[in-house]
Amino acid sequence: MFRLAPSFALVFAFSGLAWGAESATDDKSVGKTTMLQDGTILVGVPGPGPDSRAQAVLEVQPGDTNYQQIIDHVGGLKPGETKPIPPWPDPPPPLKDEPVPAEPPPGA
Repeated sequence: MFRLAPSFALVFAFSGLAWGAESATDDKSVGKTTMLQDGTILVGVPGPGPDSRAQAVLEVQPGDTNYQQIIDHVGGLKPGETKPIPPWPDPPPPLKDEPVPAEPPPGA
């Protein structure tokens, strides 16, 4: 289950400049993720400006159904490590033999 981290100060206390320092190398990043020493993953979503700090922080505990998916998506994550989050890929287009779902009629 995703939970909002109890305090934004927690993110900045352990990440320091990491949230802004990597921005030059991860222009396509959709946020940052950090693993705490206890295995908890904090997922930070940036604010609207280029120098914005985290606007929202999700806390993902070991055992959460999305936990391993997040680790795999960022290419592995170890306690104390912070990594940029690459965008998730768009869903693949339908195969030629697969029917394309019809749009629902207006007002349906």
